[in-house]
Amino acid sequence: MLRYSLFFLLFLLVAVAPAHAAETFDFVIIQPGQPGTSEDAQPVMDSLAAYIQEKLGGEVAVHGRYFNRVKDADAYLADNHPRWGIVQLGYFLGRGEASCMTPLAATRPGGSESDMWRMLVVKGGPDEWQSAKGTVYGTMLFQPDVAARLLFGKGAGDLPFSLEGTFRPLRALRSVLRGKATGVILDQPQYDAVQSLPQSDDLKVLQASDPLPTSAVVAFGPTAEIHDRLRGILQDMQNDPAAADLLQLLQTEGFGPADSRLETMRENGA
Repeated sequence: MLRYSLFFLLFLLVAVAPAHAAETFDFVIIQPGQPGTSEDAQPVMDSLAAYIQEKLGGEVAVHGRYFNRVKDADAYLADNHPRWGIVQLGYFLGRGEASCMTPLAATRPGGSESDMWRMLVVKGGPDEWQSAKGTVYGTMLFQPDVAARLLFGKGAGDLPFSLEGTFRPLRALRSVLRGKATGVILDQPQYDAVQSLPQSDDLKVLQASDPLPTSAVVAFGPTAEIHDRLRGILQDMQNDPAAADLLQLLQTEGFGPADSRLETMRENGA
């Protein structure tokens, strides 16, 4: 009787044991200053997750989250452990070596391999940034020290004007034109968009950065074979008609090799 009881118990344990769990390959997209909310962007995250999961095949589960506020991204990463992500340049540089982010690939916004930041002021304004006063706005200014070093070679506290992050750079631009703000800093896609506006004739570039890396695809923590597969999937997306709409939602024309400057810039505190 005992023999059969033990056999029956073993059968129950095997029967109710969970199936082999899928490998999780979750990601985050961190773009401080971009419009919308995490909830607004979730359908895009779900679409990207489904695409990557299908391409990886097998027992791999992919989920994604989006953050456009630094504090929300920091809070999430403090309690969660995504395997990879797409992060804005300022966020990558602002986290230093402690971030454990390893570049895997690079985005191609507008098809470009690099970005550039420009400080715009009204044409009748100062002729050099050292003479500017007041407040300067920009989406990248949620990491003010990083932005200040990249654009001016100084810390934010050493500038003659204050830097303030904004989710609405075009509204900030109108404030500049009305004399209610000193300037606005635009990245390359934002600058290109402004060139089509008639108000662009009333503005001038006061300071421009060197060519900068675009938002990077990174691995969080040690890389593995699955990250190599991810790199290949991302770089093939521009040739996949099924990915065309998704790339448009991600605001990139595709993905290229990781920018070799990123690690050096982080090590040098740039």
